[in-house]
Amino acid sequence: MKAAWWVALKEIVSTWRDKRTIRNVLLLPLLLMPFFMYGPTVLLGGLEKSSQENVQQVAVCNIPDELSRLLKRVKLQPVRLADPRVAVERGEVDAALCAEGGGFVIYAQTTAKPIKSGFVVGKIQQALSMYKQQIVAERLRAAGLDPGVLEPFRVRQQDLSPKEAKSAGMMASMTPYFLMFFIMMGAMAVIIDATAGEKEKGTLEVLLAAPVSHLQIAAGKLLAGLVFAVLTSLSGLIGLTLGALYAKRFTRDSDLALATGNLSLGPTALSYLFVTALLYAAMITALLLAVGMYARSYKEAQTYISPLFMVLIIPMLVLIFAADYLHQSLWLYAVPVFNVYLAMDQLIKGQASLAALGVCWISTGVAVLIALAWAARNFSSESVVFRN
Repeated sequence: MKAAWWVALKEIVSTWRDKRTIRNVLLLPLLLMPFFMYGPTVLLGGLEKSSQENVQQVAVCNIPDELSRLLKRVKLQPVRLADPRVAVERGEVDAALCAEGGGFVIYAQTTAKPIKSGFVVGKIQQALSMYKQQIVAERLRAAGLDPGVLEPFRVRQQDLSPKEAKSAGMMASMTPYFLMFFIMMGAMAVIIDATAGEKEKGTLEVLLAAPVSHLQIAAGKLLAGLVFAVLTSLSGLIGLTLGALYAKRFTRDSDLALATGNLSLGPTALSYLFVTALLYAAMITALLLAVGMYARSYKEAQTYISPLFMVLIIPMLVLIFAADYLHQSLWLYAVPVFNVYLAMDQLIKGQASLAALGVCWISTGVAVLIALAWAARNFSSESVVFRN
């Protein structure tokens, strides 16, 4: 095993000397991921706040004076134009409200300008709702009835989700994806150069001629890739955490603050999450090692790994859209890759059981050994080492 550590040290030092790789793997996730994750949220929160505080012009035609007053209450300025529909199409106003056929029609470019038009249309609907309530109340009083008869009871909804799930928000669904992305990015920086890259440089034959078993060589390269996979993941998660704290300053009074979320896990849950991510990183690194060793060149290795990246995303997409409909059967935690995403999702939401985590860890550990054995076999196969 000592030889494997020396091989790992060789790869770590070799990668560390490449300052461009270190910058891309360790610094970029820290600096860029807050913008990728929370930039749109902060921007949308700023636009929503601006829309609520500012007064927008709305073209109107044939609407009652009372409705015009309600539009002003929700910070809209009614403007009577000859052809409100044309005004909306030309972009002169964001929306129009016309009384037609005993009702009202809202004109807006909700497809072409979904965000800006959506805010204004929301204000118009709010004014129309208040106007409807006023009319209904007046008619009920005229008929000698109490308007309260329309509300015979009140409905109160209570969220019984665990506190971890309530606070996680967007982080719950996105953390597994970003962990997978960070792990791939960090491991690729080492593994491709340590396999296909060494083939191109002609240094692989020297390493294979050393008095070290091919399994130890594979294990050493796996350890080196694992180190950078973990470092990249930590860098990215720190960036996401800082981004979440920064984003909350701009979304404090908005519903978007709930979407931003944060990880409020205890030490035990965090340790479980770390073990799960570490096993997943080992499995991905071993898989990259086997694929990279099979490739003839650095470029060919990248060609193989790109589809692999897409394949790894599919289980996560299934989880995002179908997680609420899955029965938490233990056999799901034995499905490679999917089990890791499912375990992370449940840990972040505070709903993971020790039995499920145990099945996940055992099955992922078996997958690591299989991938490592495949990689060691590729190191031992002359038809793979000398492919041309």
